[in-house]
Formats: sequence, C-alpha cells, structure tokens
Amino acid sequence: MPRFARAMAVGCAHHVPQHGNNRQDVFFVDDDRRVYLELLQEQAAKYGLEVWAYCLMSNHVHLVATPQAEESLAQAIGRTHFRYARYVNRLHRRSGHLWQGRFYSCAQNRRHLWLALKYVERNPVRAKLCRRAWQYAWSSAAAHTDPKVESGWLNLPRWYQEMSAAVWRKELTEGLTDSEVAQIRLRTHTGRALGSDSFVSKLETVPGRRLRPLPVGRPRKDPADAERLKGARK
Repeated sequence: MPRFARAMAVGCAHHVPQHGNNRQDVFFVDDDRRVYLELLQEQAAKYGLEVWAYCLMSNHVHLVATPQAEESLAQAIGRTHFRYARYVNRLHRRSGHLWQGRFYSCAQNRRHLWLALKYVERNPVRAKLCRRAWQYAWSSAAAHTDPKVESGWLNLPRWYQEMSAAVWRKELTEGLTDSEVAQIRLRTHTGRALGSDSFVSKLETVPGRRLRPLPVGRPRKDPADAERLKGARK
C-alpha cells in the first residue's frame, strides 16, 4: 500500500492513535495512565495542542486533538510519548522501543470530527471492557456526559457549547455503523483526510501532498500527446 503524506492542518481536528511496539502493552498499572495524562497535559499546553478526547487502552492510545501551529501535533505527542517511554522503561525495568513507529493521524472535517470522537470514546465498549462508554475510567467520555465531572485541561466549556451531556450519551449508546468504523480506520492508517471532496482538496493545496489514491493501472494517455509522438517519428 502506498504511503500518503500525513495530513496535518492547523486549526483542524485530527484523530491520532498509536499502538505499543508489536501491539504489546504500554500501560501496566493505573499510575502509568495518570503519568501519561499528566505528560500529555503538560506538552499539549507547551506546544499549543487542544485535546478534545482521549482513550487509554492497555496497548494503545487514541486522541482527538487540534493543533494550533504547524509543529503542535508532532511536538506535543512526540514529546509526550518519548518522556512516557523513558518513564516506563526506568520504572518497570524494561528496555527497547515502547511505541510502534510514528503515530498515525487523520485530519477530520466538522461532520467527521463527531464520528471520530464517538469512535475514540466507544473503544472500551467495542473491547467489552464496559457496557457504557462513560463507565471507563481512562477516557474523556465521563467528562463529556456528566457536567459535574471536572477536568483541568479538556476544554469542557467549549464542548458544552456545542454538545449537551444527554445528547452525547445517546450518541455513545447508539454507536457507529460498521462502514463508519471501517472508514475511520482506513483513513487514519493511511494518513488520508476524512471529509468532503472540497475539504480534502483544500488540504491538498500544500505542495507535494497527495491525500487521495491515484487510479489503478497506468495513467491514461492524452490523444494529443499520441499525435505529437506519431509526428515526431516521421
């Protein structure tokens, strides 16, 4: 499969998953998760990354975040994962790579942002770790479905301007269709933006960035080129 340019757009929400090396665990005890969130909060504030949602599973993480500058996404997440790996290796007396290569990311337009948020916060339900997304302790779902839950770093006032707790509970209960899940996974793992043609075209204005697959097979020849070639051979 060809590697597409990672679609990074300032001011646009991105779905960012990253797995442990060889799909091995990256969190071993609850304190590990607390340290990870503290590091993420610190680096997100430092590099201008607004985190909308998160979910920490045993062997991978999911984030939905909006970069405020070109380097925000790579620096905030890269530094978080570098420092967390160093912490885990030292504490748990292990060595080697903790994370599996570079993280994936997928830019989302407004409509698909809400699908990505639902996908991230329903991860524990799909894994059968809980019946309701907001019951899982290590995701943002509880803060998004109960105004009484406080968070020192998620932008909850902005969230509740756009989505009520009751409506989001209903959305999380209904879940996603199989095709929506498949589309999110495909676009994220290829780095291709998820949105309308106009949204993708806007991101492709960056020189050298291709976010859509080329047609299968050889490029079609222009008839005019064929005539010019024929004339040159005479």
